[in-house]
Amino acid sequence: MKPLSLSLVILFVAVLNLSPISGQEIIDGEQAYVTITTLHGVEGFDFEAWKEVEEEYFNKVTSKIDLIRSHEVLMSYFLPEFGEIKVINVIGSWEDIMTINEMRMALIEEAWPDEEERNAFFEKQNSFYKSKHEDEIYLTSESTKDLIREPGQNLPFTFMIKTNILSDTEDEYSYDNYKNYVEEVLYKNSKILGYYPFKHFWGADSREFVEMFIFDSLSDVELSQYESNALIAKIIPNEEGRMQFLTSLYSAIESQESKFYRNIPSLSK
Repeated sequence: MKPLSLSLVILFVAVLNLSPISGQEIIDGEQAYVTITTLHGVEGFDFEAWKEVEEEYFNKVTSKIDLIRSHEVLMSYFLPEFGEIKVINVIGSWEDIMTINEMRMALIEEAWPDEEERNAFFEKQNSFYKSKHEDEIYLTSESTKDLIREPGQNLPFTFMIKTNILSDTEDEYSYDNYKNYVEEVLYKNSKILGYYPFKHFWGADSREFVEMFIFDSLSDVELSQYESNALIAKIIPNEEGRMQFLTSLYSAIESQESKFYRNIPSLSK
């Protein structure tokens, strides 16, 4: 029996740890790979039983792979519980992705040397998930706001993942306005604890540009909107100028979708 659930993610690539993603987005001046696998849980699952199984796998395998720079497991807020799970990894290079799979298989053999026990464990792990899953790979960007956290301090947070479909805008100032918005609004917004933009590398739609925001709580999402509006008004007091700025900014976006998640701190690396 081969591991198919959260362990499959590392076979494909890995998950993104937001534990501290700080300093991990650009590794030694190079872009890093971010792999996001979306899994779907079965109905009527036992959350505590699921958590116990995944913690065992995490402690015996994922936590011991140093090439996984960061790892996080996110569960959807508003879909049926366990309806959507995102596993996110940050990895330094494509070569590391290949090496990680070899390390993973060796650690599995070490953790469950008896084949029958190994098969039983992964059969139980797989029973929590539907067979459907989606995989995407992204590249990190330098325009990040790092989550400040003490090493090993894994706390519950709220994550907003905004998936933008980019358009072929003719506005030559759109990108510069995005950079200004990040620096003058997102960086200065006290409710946004972390901001991570990812560029498409491999997946269904090459136009995807993903932004991940980290908040202390779900209520801070709404409060951040008020603070962002105040920050924009401060840097562009003129209402007409603000409208021109925002029109230019969003001219590069054809559509966008936002989803909300909570992390499982015991599965953060």
